[in-house]
Amino acid sequence: MARTRLGYIGEVQRKIAAKKPVLIGVFCSGNGDRSPLAHAVLQKTFERAGFTNVRIFSFGTSVSPAKHHGPASDRTTSHAKEMGYDLGRHRRRHLSDEDVQRDIQRADLLLAISPSHAALAAEYSADEAPNAHEPILEKTWTLKGFANKTEWTRPFRWRLARGLALKDPYFHPRTPAGEEKFRRDLRAVEAAAKKAVIRLLKK
Repeated sequence: MARTRLGYIGEVQRKIAAKKPVLIGVFCSGNGDRSPLAHAVLQKTFERAGFTNVRIFSFGTSVSPAKHHGPASDRTTSHAKEMGYDLGRHRRRHLSDEDVQRDIQRADLLLAISPSHAALAAEYSADEAPNAHEPILEKTWTLKGFANKTEWTRPFRWRLARGLALKDPYFHPRTPAGEEKFRRDLRAVEAAAKKAVIRLLKK
């Protein structure tokens, strides 16, 4: 790639600071738990900082047909409300949706919930057209890796990545202990999203 990843981030930071329109996408599997919350946290944190020029979108790489265009999960919606985020208007979108593909092509930055999600997004683009995955990989980071600057200066190598995925709360049982683990996983998503905004606003 012609640009270093750090140089690419510098370009995005300058666009944000100059109050130019910036589009950021965040994505997970079903677009029902982690990415809807990250979407809400990113949008609210940018707006609170006075950067209404930044727009966030989200989608999933494997949204089931039964839940396509449906709301975020009831558990995440409930916990998010307790955390101060309203997911009531969220609708699940799939990677293959035409409007999602338009957003991906226009995005300045893509934040995957795990390395495997990033790989799926790039693979989908590669299947559509030769070398179409290259610009996708150039602007894709994992949310956790981006927040902690672990991916900024090196090429993205998802197969070698370790500890970059944010845990999926979906599998926790509906018990008091399970709900506490669910909240813990959502708080980890919130923390990473907030830190990502700090990184982007830092000069």
